[in-house]
Amino acid sequence: MKDSTKTSLLDGTRVSKDSNVMWGIGTLDEANAFIGLAKVFVRDDEVKNTLSKIQRMLFKIGVEFISDYKVKEEDYAELIQIIKKFENSVKKPRYFVILEKDKGTAFLSVARAVVRRAERRAVTLHREGVVSPLLVEWLNKLSYLLYLMILKEGGENFEKV
Repeated sequence: MKDSTKTSLLDGTRVSKDSNVMWGIGTLDEANAFIGLAKVFVRDDEVKNTLSKIQRMLFKIGVEFISDYKVKEEDYAELIQIIKKFENSVKKPRYFVILEKDKGTAFLSVARAVVRRAERRAVTLHREGVVSPLLVEWLNKLSYLLYLMILKEGGENFEKV
């Protein structure tokens, strides 16, 4: 009988389904699903198109969890370029706000929270020598980008805390 408590990585290595690596991969999958859900509900075309791009980027980045592939400076630079574009198109509030105004901003907010959880798991995996510090930083910047996208999608007049 097959051991259903283990799964295979790309190189054929068998690992426990509840290992830190699999938690990391599962959290990235969950983030990608919420990004896809947000994409269905957002109205802004730039946000929608960027979410599609992020989904493709996440598949590439996620391979680092299970292989020798490492996030490259070009991957990071590409994300930074997208961030700069959004920074120039939104006004950041100078106070805490409630970000969830509608379905699109609410799903983006959940996606951001899940990406932050993936980042925390990546920190653990970095300490274990599994992932690079650049992957951790990439996820950190992705959560910031999702924040900017919430601001763009939600427009002005967020509810102050």
